[in-house]
Amino acid sequence: MLARLRIRFVSMAALALTICLTLVMAIVFFLTDEGFERQMNTAVKMLLVNNGEMPPPDDFLPDMSESKISEEFSFEARYFSVVTDKNGEVVWINTERVHAIDEEGAKDIVDAVANERFMYGDDPITAFFESIAGSDTNKFKGRFHYKGNIYYYDSKVMEDGNVMRVFVDATSRFMIVHQIYYYMFIVCASILLVFSLLFIFLSKRITEPFIKNQEKQKRFITNASHELKTPLTVISANIEMIEMTGNKSKWTESTSRQVKKLSQLVSNLVTLSKLDEKDELILTDVDASKIVKEQAEPFTAVIESVGKTYVKEIADGIIIKSEARGVQELTSILLDNAQKYCDDNGRVVIKLEQIGKGAKAKGARLTVTNSYADGAGVDYNRFFERFYREDTSHNSKKGGFGIGLSIAQEICNKLGAKIQALYNKQTKEITFSVIFR
Repeated sequence: MLARLRIRFVSMAALALTICLTLVMAIVFFLTDEGFERQMNTAVKMLLVNNGEMPPPDDFLPDMSESKISEEFSFEARYFSVVTDKNGEVVWINTERVHAIDEEGAKDIVDAVANERFMYGDDPITAFFESIAGSDTNKFKGRFHYKGNIYYYDSKVMEDGNVMRVFVDATSRFMIVHQIYYYMFIVCASILLVFSLLFIFLSKRITEPFIKNQEKQKRFITNASHELKTPLTVISANIEMIEMTGNKSKWTESTSRQVKKLSQLVSNLVTLSKLDEKDELILTDVDASKIVKEQAEPFTAVIESVGKTYVKEIADGIIIKSEARGVQELTSILLDNAQKYCDDNGRVVIKLEQIGKGAKAKGARLTVTNSYADGAGVDYNRFFERFYREDTSHNSKKGGFGIGLSIAQEICNKLGAKIQALYNKQTKEITFSVIFR
């Protein structure tokens, strides 16, 4: 129990920290990338405005400060410019401010961009291409990779009808941005590792008060149960002696019923306490058909003796991965609950079937159904709460669904099974379904 609680605490804390760090990284990445894009787009805009040349710092555009471009950028920038005529022939090239591209390379790149062709020999030009076409312009802009470098480009139609295209090398800045991403990831991963180790170290101290409190509750239930068993046994024996002497009355019968009810409650409390103490059960192949039949047979006389119909549809040869004792207790609890809360002259149906056929068989389904006319609009999930009573006044003769279904759910958790309550409004029946994997 302590180990599971510590693992759950560390897992939830690490998950929460991971989500927070991921969110922070995503925000940083988005803002950094958005700023990088804005800087590069501003740079190509500066070149277009200045006819393919980087202007001196004194002639920077007014929005340069908003794009976080320093005055030194005009000396650091690597770019080239190309002007083509209406026929697409190159009439002017300026590659003085770039080393990786010569005039022939510039011509091929311009041709690829102009014709939306993104292959340069055997070297792919991977482009993130956005086409902007107007009624009287031929303008393209975007970003592409060429021989390991990254370029941003933009175009404009000049007054003489020629087209100027400018290209800015963003490789160095792009590498800096990616280094920031890399170091950010390393820092976040380190923070997650350090805090995870810290969570593991502190988990025992943090969960210790809860464990102690739970252990005290278990000891109290166990001790109280043992203390109650003796007086209940004495009371039951005294009632039997009184009835044997010929003094049987409705008062002794009522007292006897209440003693049995209290004894069952004490037994259920002890069962729940023991279930909480157990770790995961060792699951083996068990014959579910045989176990369910053995548990279902004794209820025949109990159910039919009060005028109710009892239907058993239990398939043969169903083998499941489970624990025999757990399946026995689970079947008995569900049948006891069904016969106790079934409507007068209603019916109880127990059914066991294989899920899937042949090689596709995946576990089995156990269902216990009983007539329940008042079930419409009820929150069936609450049936599995400890001491839940549908009648909040506590005056119901049946006493609500009590603690039995809570035990059933605990058993399912230990067996790796899933239990749920379903209500059919047409037949006015409630079904408790258990799926064994």
